[in-house]
Amino acid sequence: MTSYCALPIETAPDAMQVWERLTKACPDAWFWHTWANMQFNFVAAGKSEVQNLSFFVMHDGQAVGLVPLMVNRTKIGELVAREASYYGGPMPWPALVAEVPDCEAAEQFALTELEARAREAGAERIRLRLEPPLPASNEQDRLEKAVGLKYLDSSYVSHWMTVDENTLANVRERYRRYVKRFAPGYDMAVVEGGAVTPLLEETYFHLHVKDAGGQFRSRESYRFQADLARQGEAFFVVARNRAGGVIAGMLLISSYKKVAYDNSVAVDPDYQNEYVSHLLKWTAIQELLRRGVTHYELGPKSALPGFMSLPSEKNRGISHFKEGWARASTRRVVVAEKFLSARFLQAYMQAQADSLEQHFGLK
Repeated sequence: MTSYCALPIETAPDAMQVWERLTKACPDAWFWHTWANMQFNFVAAGKSEVQNLSFFVMHDGQAVGLVPLMVNRTKIGELVAREASYYGGPMPWPALVAEVPDCEAAEQFALTELEARAREAGAERIRLRLEPPLPASNEQDRLEKAVGLKYLDSSYVSHWMTVDENTLANVRERYRRYVKRFAPGYDMAVVEGGAVTPLLEETYFHLHVKDAGGQFRSRESYRFQADLARQGEAFFVVARNRAGGVIAGMLLISSYKKVAYDNSVAVDPDYQNEYVSHLLKWTAIQELLRRGVTHYELGPKSALPGFMSLPSEKNRGISHFKEGWARASTRRVVVAEKFLSARFLQAYMQAQADSLEQHFGLK
């Protein structure tokens, strides 16, 4: 029987280099798994309230897999607790090299070890995302094995598009009219590497706060977010209004293993009526084509209101916007979650009940 053990990143020699090598080598590892993205999530979650307990899966003295694991503070209704997640979202699924002996046993070891370490750190829920760069054929089988460990299936559908010479011709016709009308008023640029200056980072910070209506994470987290573009794992698309000379919008696209993801966007509310979001997305797709990126994920698709899912009007509007680019194309993102305490489960169910009462006008 093949044996495995865990090596915490804080005790591993050259942990960052080994992590980055494995991220490139593991078929399941995408931009979610990278060292730079892990550092961003650590800072965004609040360094004083998060523990990075990530570890390597070891076999015969060699690292054959990586397991992202962060335990941080969360709030469900009135309950303040701790959960294993990435800044409020699911953590990347454990990733293993293709040559690992007995892959199924290695993954079961990784999930069992992750849960034990999460429990020890006081986590009351675990959330995991199985999302390789391109959909594979074994996600459902692996989810079923996780369900055997008492995880629940919390998967969702995400807007997803093939990037080729027909992509822009297939977007919603109204969007093409907006781009044609407003593009002459903007200088569009793709910015990455050393061109991501402290001034551009500061501009994005202020733009994001203005767009969101407040600052909801630390200023430092924006530096780590900009580092994704500085380190070649992402790029910014920048829209500068020619008449006013100001940056009216910025879009951060993660691009790793020739597959891209909508990471973060901010548009100055003063320029919303000039469809800056459309100009940013159009330019981003042009850049993805130039780079040979094959697929582009835009983010979750909002379903109709359901018993356990009540998307807000804002989220449904965002989803409608994304649908105009991806059209009917989607991918299924496997998410598994496990509750580790009765009080957390009860608080979660109470929050769902409160939302349903509000939806039905019962409170």
